[in-house]
Amino acid sequence: MFFIGILFSAAFITGITAKQMTGVHLRIAVCHEPPIFSIIRSPTNASSVRYVGFPKDFFDFLSSYLDFTYSFVEVTPSMVESKGSIDEAIIDQLLQKNADIDGRLISPTADRLDYMDFTMAISVLNFAVWLMIVVVFVFTVLFLSLITRFVAGRHIGTNQSYTRAVSLNVWYSFAVLMAQGGYYPSNRWSLRFVAGSWCLIAVVLVYAYNGTLISHVSLPTHQPIVNSFEDLAASKTLRVTTQRGSLSAEIILNSKSGALKTLGDSLRSHPEDLLLTLPGEFDKILHSGCCAYVEVRRLGELIVHKSMMEHKGECKLTIGKDLDFTQVWSFGVAKNFPHLSNINNGIQLMRQSGLLTRIGKTYLKPIDKCLARKVGRNPHKKSQLSLSDLADVFVMILGLGCVISIFVFLLELLTSPVGFQEIIYPRRKRSHNLKPKGIVLIRDKKQTERDVLEFNTQ
Repeated sequence: MFFIGILFSAAFITGITAKQMTGVHLRIAVCHEPPIFSIIRSPTNASSVRYVGFPKDFFDFLSSYLDFTYSFVEVTPSMVESKGSIDEAIIDQLLQKNADIDGRLISPTADRLDYMDFTMAISVLNFAVWLMIVVVFVFTVLFLSLITRFVAGRHIGTNQSYTRAVSLNVWYSFAVLMAQGGYYPSNRWSLRFVAGSWCLIAVVLVYAYNGTLISHVSLPTHQPIVNSFEDLAASKTLRVTTQRGSLSAEIILNSKSGALKTLGDSLRSHPEDLLLTLPGEFDKILHSGCCAYVEVRRLGELIVHKSMMEHKGECKLTIGKDLDFTQVWSFGVAKNFPHLSNINNGIQLMRQSGLLTRIGKTYLKPIDKCLARKVGRNPHKKSQLSLSDLADVFVMILGLGCVISIFVFLLELLTSPVGFQEIIYPRRKRSHNLKPKGIVLIRDKKQTERDVLEFNTQ
């Protein structure tokens, strides 16, 4: 019943959150921007168009999951030039109600929130999460109480004792959920199995929730060729370049001091370094060797891989270390979009199942030989430990911990004379009507003698 409760609650939550969008048709604004997204037209038939890229695979799955249809609305280069950037051109399509969703991932900003909404791949304070916690908590307490009633029922003397047992079940489950732990006074397999399952679920839930919440409300600091904005500002051979209208461009241009102000002055002195990111523009400026492009790592890897393919595997571009700021990406949607919650649920499912990562890896190919950190590496320098290096140690520690836990658990069962009923419920008084049955003389190999009294319990 315990696991039935978990499955029931999971199915219930999925049912109320993943509402179908049958009959809904969405218009998705996109732009020809290889290698992110490509619009390929047939040379013999202009009306025959094929779409290739991450947004195509993403919305193919999302539409099949939520049961809606969609079509792409193309943003032409002339629209991009008139609006000043790809993002502004796509946003204009949303404002003009020619499209429902921005098919290009963009960064949410305070200004953009005034006239559009954004999807969310993480929903920490979600009603469905709290509802599922409550449902599983209730089923756990209920199942523990039922076992107490029917399995240990013969040891329950009064209703007060049973009420106390239920109260202990509630407080134990609540203490585990709050990561406080607690002693569960029973050595019965059935009760320990349910309590242990709840403990495992609660521990995973608490630590996963805390980790997600911390990463959701804070910005991680990474270790900042070019490894930081300071290095780029001090460079006499490289200038900064970035996408026009992007979050990184706004940060650099609006800075009033430090290295970012120096980079902002460079962009104002060379406005051509603010790219529209139209086809061919990357190749022209990046391969010239004049500039360092500020972009998210995934897109940077795509650009480096595209350059490798065009130059027969030769490394014309490279990637530095992560910079000291985090940029959030999201799909923009029209303001007050009625299906935003359904889209969010679908994106969260894709993220939880690892489908987003799998789709991304379809277009991300190995570029290790072109990474700046690999160039000129000291062979005598010790490499930094990674998770893959610690995998064997982790498995060994996990196995050792399981063996020790099982051994201690079995040792407790064998040595502990106190059972569940003896702690919660009053002990039955022993009968004083014990009479000696007789005296038996036993002689062992060492010719020692001892007396054994046998009693009957009549």
